[in-house]
Order: sequence, then structure tokens, then C-alpha cells
Amino acid sequence: MSEAETPGTGPIVEARVVDAALAILDAGGANALSIDAIAARLGADADAVRADAGSLYDIERAVIEHVLSAVSLVPLTDDGVEWTAAVIQFALGIRGQLFEHPAVAELIMSGPMDSPSADGPVARDMTESLFACLARGGLHAAIRAHGVYAVFVYVLGSVALDVAETDGKPPLPAESERIAARRKALQDLDPARWPRATAHLAEIAAWTSVDQFVWGLRVLLVGMTAT
Repeated sequence: MSEAETPGTGPIVEARVVDAALAILDAGGANALSIDAIAARLGADADAVRADAGSLYDIERAVIEHVLSAVSLVPLTDDGVEWTAAVIQFALGIRGQLFEHPAVAELIMSGPMDSPSADGPVARDMTESLFACLARGGLHAAIRAHGVYAVFVYVLGSVALDVAETDGKPPLPAESERIAARRKALQDLDPARWPRATAHLAEIAAWTSVDQFVWGLRVLLVGMTAT
């Protein structure tokens, strides 16, 4: 093991490499990221970047950790915050960060789903804090394990679907603009063929809204208490 590695975390990626990679992702999306692009932005040799930072996968995981590190875990561990409200605050924090850096959402979805990223300490802290919050909510131990996974799947899946309706580059359009675009795309829906969907065009257009996001998550959390 080299001095640049820590057990269970992979190579340590320098902040300047992470910053360069994130800037590339924000400007060009996930497909724009490469070792060569990072090296060009840094004015460095690609082989030197690879030697210092590891593979592109290692850099991607470091970027994910960096973005997720801005999400507060305080609500999850604060006994004064009702547990479902705490999970919702936490989830909105993830959503906000990934809306600021939508290409990172794509990177997350391309990795293992045991936590928001493969093995990073930030992701593990998130998982551990979420377990503690569900325990505080009185959920049975087995339900907590299912619940932690369900929360991450809901949050990341919802963000991925929302981002997919944009060009994936920050800043994303305002919620009102996204809803209007969805409503316009649905205007030709045939009511004879899809009468139920046609009857709920306003609600369907708002599926990317924060209200829908919170509603779905709250239903998921309340459902955990009934299992």
C-alpha cells in the first residue's frame, strides 16, 4: 500500500484535483470528465495526475464525498428534531447539493448502492447517522436496515429523474420553469386513451417539485412504522 492510500478509502485525492474535476462536471456534465481534462485544467501532466490521484473512478468518488460533505447531519442526530422531520431535512440537503452539482448525481447513480458512494467516510457517516435517526424513531432494528436503503433509493432516484428533465448543467431552471415545461409537454395527451392521467395533469406536471419530493418521502417514512 502506498503512502497516498488509507485502508478502506482508496487514494487520497488532493483538493485541487477535486475542485478541477467538479468544475469540469458543472460545465460539461459527467461525460466531460477525464484525467486528460483535469490535467489540462490544472496545467499538469496527465500521468502525474494519475500517479497522485489514482484512477478516474477514485477522483469521481472523491468529488462525490466532497459534495456530500456539505450536507448537514445535525438534524439526524438532534434529539430535539422529530425523526421524520429530521430525515426530510437531511434529504432536502442532499437534493439541494445535487441540484447545485447535477452531474454528481449521475456519478452517484453509477456506483454501488450500499451508500451514497462506495466506501467514503462521508457516505458512511450519513448511513450511520440515518440509522441512529430511525432508531430514535422507534423502528425495529430490521426495519431500520431496510429503511436506510429505501431512503437513499428514494432520494437519489428522485433527484436523478428530476435532473434528467434538464440539460444537467447548473444552475438548473427554477422549479416553476420545470413545472411549466412538463405541463407544456403534456398538453397533447389524448384524454380518450389516457383519461386518468389527463385528469391529473397539474399534479403530474408538479412531480419534480419540492412538495412532491417531501410528500413521497413522508409517506415512505410513515409506512415504515406500519410494517
